[in-house]
Parts: sequence; structure tokens; C-alpha cells
Amino acid sequence: MIKTPFVAMWGILLTGIMLTLLAVMTALYQPWFGLTLALDKQHIVVDTISMPLGGVQQGQIVQSIASADGRNRIELVEQDVMEDPDQLETYQQSRQFFSRQDYLAGVLRQRQISMQFANGNSIVLDVKPRRPVNSLPMVFWVQILVGLSSFLIGGWVWGMSRKRYTTLILFIAGCCIMAAAFSAAIYSTRILALPAPLFELLSNLNHTGAALFGIVLVLLFSNYPTARLLPPRLQLLFVVGTFCWWLCDMFKVFFSGPPIGAFVPLLIALSIILLLSWWQYRKTKYDPVAQAALRWFGLSLMLGAGIPVLLVSMPNLLDIDAAMSQGYAFLFFLLIYVGVVQGVARYRLFELESWIFRILFYLLGAFLLVLLDALLVMVLSPLMSLSLAILICGLVWLPIRGWLQARLLQRKKLSDSELFERILQVSFAVNEQERQLQWKALLNDLFQPLNLEISEQASHSQIEDNGLVLYTPQVAGLAAMRLSYPQQGRRLFSEYDQQLIQNLLPFLAQAVESRVAYDNGVREERHRIARDLHDDLGAKLLSGLYQKDVDQAKQAIRQAIAEMRTIVNGLLGTGVELNVILQEFEYEVATRLQSCGIELNWQQKLGDAPITLSYAQYRHYISMLREIISNIMKYANAQSVIIDISLSDSQLVSVICDDGTGFDGEANQSGGNGLKNLRERATELSATLHFHSLPEAKGLRVELIFPL
Repeated sequence: MIKTPFVAMWGILLTGIMLTLLAVMTALYQPWFGLTLALDKQHIVVDTISMPLGGVQQGQIVQSIASADGRNRIELVEQDVMEDPDQLETYQQSRQFFSRQDYLAGVLRQRQISMQFANGNSIVLDVKPRRPVNSLPMVFWVQILVGLSSFLIGGWVWGMSRKRYTTLILFIAGCCIMAAAFSAAIYSTRILALPAPLFELLSNLNHTGAALFGIVLVLLFSNYPTARLLPPRLQLLFVVGTFCWWLCDMFKVFFSGPPIGAFVPLLIALSIILLLSWWQYRKTKYDPVAQAALRWFGLSLMLGAGIPVLLVSMPNLLDIDAAMSQGYAFLFFLLIYVGVVQGVARYRLFELESWIFRILFYLLGAFLLVLLDALLVMVLSPLMSLSLAILICGLVWLPIRGWLQARLLQRKKLSDSELFERILQVSFAVNEQERQLQWKALLNDLFQPLNLEISEQASHSQIEDNGLVLYTPQVAGLAAMRLSYPQQGRRLFSEYDQQLIQNLLPFLAQAVESRVAYDNGVREERHRIARDLHDDLGAKLLSGLYQKDVDQAKQAIRQAIAEMRTIVNGLLGTGVELNVILQEFEYEVATRLQSCGIELNWQQKLGDAPITLSYAQYRHYISMLREIISNIMKYANAQSVIIDISLSDSQLVSVICDDGTGFDGEANQSGGNGLKNLRERATELSATLHFHSLPEAKGLRVELIFPL
């Protein structure tokens, strides 16, 4: 009893290999006389020559064959090399065809045969009991490939979900294609003739596979993807009717010939399948996942089964030449199972998960290894052939497997660079509403859900409703979201999608929080500039407005203009030259002190190198100097003030001394708001601020030092 999918797949793989070897060996055990024949304009001609044969040329018309002594001669006709006896119009012609095939096979069983050409020449050919592998044409291997692939893919789907009725039907359909393709591969590429019992067995096997294929596809679309459409009795009636039709074809009774007995059931089945597909599509209009899977699988089936019927079966039914070889027409059947593979990858067709692809990849690798070893052992030693097979699989199969995994299993649509750009767009949105819209747009582009809405319940990313719904949690002020029916309902959410969201959220949170912090900084900077405009520029303009002396009013206006220029430079980030600042400040201080009868002694030693302060440095520095001067004017009772500004080791040193009453700022740490503001601004400047009363109460010395 098969207990695990892996064991089931190994059993199916080994069975497929054994059946393939049986078909190849049957095709090889045919008499071989060194050349193949083909039909060319109603003449049988030499097609290929595999060994030197004196007097035989490619394209030479063959008239008859006989025993080496000339007995049992039989004239060859075009039906002797026809690809498929189903091209005959009547069963009577079929019986005559198989009788001639049996007679020709008897002639070919001799050790030598005589072949006579249309020009009167003849040649005696040695007949070997089996043909070489390289004599099998490409069309033979095409049919073998189609049959084996259909069997393995159908078995792969069934092995992964053996409890489902629909996967069993699909596997049976693969077995039917294998039976039809393998049998057709053997008799359609025969050298000239096969024994009648073997030929009839292969032909009947081909018809049986085709009839069963039609039955199982009708049953499949009666039950997939929705519940049963046709009642069991009607399904049973169809099966019994097709079986009776098949019996009549096997015994060659009631019908005129193969076109009716073999091809009409396929046309009827295809018509019923089209009707059932349309019916299923109507039934699944409220189930986008099932509808998408049906579209994909139905299209693959219509192309895979419909094109061969139109190109091969219909011409035979209408008694006209087929549009293409039956052998190559089998390639279209492979589209059905390629569609199954794509359907499993994109839409979880038959409710299979993507992990089963890994089992398929490993089994294919093992199969290729065994196949290469079997081929190489014919010309190399066993050890050498195995080593070379492993090397070839490693160099060829592993890259192909990686490419297939990337093509079939990847879900993400956006590249890493595009994803990074979209996250930045979310974080750089101008407000929370716009940020939410950008986040929804990103989720929509990643998963293309049919429905995307805000959710109240998601605390973390999770998948629900068997993959129909994906929740994203709230992050960085963005609302939790509920996504349903990804890829416009063509697939379900997977663990890969959930992992993608989990990887995006921390990055998105950091980007949004950084942007919010930036916005807060901008808001604070604007508030500070507004305060400066009000406190400094407004104060200067108001002072000039109330000046009675015209010169003093002009000076106040000049100071206001200079202050405005400084603020504008701060907004532009260009900075302010220290010499200009100090020049304007010296005049301001001198004017203020003069109004109080205090003498100013200004000393400045900055050198010739230009020094630029940022707007923040300028504001804090000048405000501190103004505060110190204001305190001297209010409380010091000083007669003179010395201001000494110099550079020392890339630091700006400002010393202010007065000869007033003095004040110990170091001891009085809990001073008023003025002293508190001075210390706060010193911290902003990364500066040091010291207060020292001069000896004998002869004034106060203030030192302000900050790095440039």
C-alpha cells in the first residue's frame, strides 16, 4: 500500500520507465535491412540509407519485394507505408490492409530479401532481426515523450492528492494518452510491415486510449472545479454509450469504417467538454479562484485536444489529407499537462501546494541521472559512465532546476529596487492620508487583490480562509489592511506572500518614522524662525517706528534689514560671516550702552581667514551676548564694558567684563529665566559658559567658548 506521496511518485516514475522501455524494445524488434521507405507523390521511395548499399540511392522508387530467390514477390502500394490504418475509409479496407501487413512481415522474417526498383534494377538485402536505435525517427521519440510526460505529470498530481476524485481522473487521462501515443509510435514508424496480430493489438490500444481519454475528460469537467454538474446516471449513460461504440469499433461492425468508429466519439466528447466548460464557467462566476483555474486548464485542454482533432481526425472524417503527421500532432496533447503544471503554480490547481514541485524536480533529476547512465554505459565503463552522468546532471540539470523554480514558484512582481522606491514613496507622502493611499497602492501592485480594505482586527500578518485572505497589521500610523483574492482571483495567498509582508513591515516602519521625525524637525524649525521674526525683526522694526531722531530710526531699520538678511540666509542654509555679525553687533552694543552712559571697549582678534556660522550658531551666540549686555545694563551699575573676541584652537572665545557690582553666576545655579536661557543656549551650542566676580567687587567677568 502506498503511504506517502514520495513513494507514490517513485512507483509512478519506475512504472513509466518500464513502459517506455517496453515500447522502445517493441519498436526495435523489427526486421532491419538497412534503409527506410516513405511515400512520395503516390510512389514508395527510399527515404534514408543507414549503411553502404551498392546501387541504392535516396529517392529511388521501390516497386516490389520478394524472397531472395524471387518467390513470394509482392508489389508495394502506397497503403503499405501509410502512417495510420485509421486513414482508410472502410473496415473492409482495414482487414485487407492487416492481411497485406502480415504477408509482408512474413517476407521480411527471412534472412535475405530481394528489392526491385522501378528502373528494373534489383538488390538482395541482408535482413537483421532488430533495427538499431539510431534508425528510430524523431517522430517516434516525440510520441514517446508526449506519452511519458502525460503519464508522469498526471501521476504526479494524483500522487500528491490521491483522495481527490478529479486528480484520479486526470491520471487516467495521462495513462490514456500514453497508451495512444506509445502504440502509435510503434506502428507509425515501422520499417515496412508488422505482423497482423501485433499491428491490430497496437491499433486497438490506440483506439482504446482515445475513447477512454474522451470519457475521463467528460467526467472531469462534470465534477471540476465545482460540484457535480451531470447526475451520476447521466454520467454512467455516457460511459456505457461510449463503451458500446468502442466495442463496435473493435469488432468492426455497424459502422462503415475507422473515420466513424474511431474519430466521431472524439468529436462528440470534445463537444460535450466545450458545453461542460461553459456550464462550469457559469457556475463559478462568484468564485474567482475556481473560475481562473478553469480558464487556464480549460484553455490548455481545448488547445491540446482540439487542435489534433481538427488537424488529424476531421480531415480523415472528411476524406481529405491530414494537415500534419499524427505523430507530431501528439505534441499538442502535451499542452494539457503543461497547463496543469502552470495551473498548480499559479492557481493551486486541484488544491496542490507549491512544495510538491520540489519533489518533482528531485525525481526528474534522478530520472535524468539514470537515463544518462544507461546511455553512456553502452560506450563507457560503468564507473566512468556514472561519473560522467553525475557531472552532466550537476552542470546542466541544477541550473535548469533553479530557473524552473524561479519561474514557477516566485510570487513577487516588483524587483527589489522597485520595492525600495515604492516604500520611500509611502514614507515621503505629504500627510497621513496620502501615506495610506500610497501603502494601498503598493499592496495592490504586489498582490493585485480583488478586494483591498481597512481592517480592525489584524494584529499581525496572517492568512485565512484557506489562502483567500491576507491581513497586514497596523504599522507606523498606517491602518491594518485586509486583502482578498490575489492576482484578480487567479491564485491564493501563500506562505511566501506572508513572509514578504513580514519582511516589508520593519523597513516600512523605519522609513515612515524617519519621515515623521523629519517633518517634526521641519515644524520645529519653522516655529523657531517665526519666533525669531517676531522677537528680533519685529522688535527692531517697532523700535525704529518709535524713534524720534531720523538717524536713529534709519539705524534701527538697517539693523532690521540685516536681521532679515540673516534669517533668509538661515532658511537658505548659506550661513553668516562672523565678521559681518560682529561688525553689526558692535554698533548695536555701542548704541545701547551709550544710551545708559556706559563706555564700550571692543577688542577683536580673529585673523584674516573668513569664518562662517550656521544660522543656529548665529542665533544662539548673538542672543547670549545680547542677554549678557542687557543684564549689565539693568543690574551691574557699571561705568565701562570690555568685550574681547578671539580665536583659540578652532574655538571662538568671547570674554565680557564690566566694572559694576559683580555677580557669582557659578554659585547661583538657580538664577532667573535669563540665566536659565543662557545655559540652555550654551548647551545647544556645545559651548562652555563661566561667570566670575572680579576681586574686591570690581565687576563681573563672563567667558563664552564654543567650537567652530
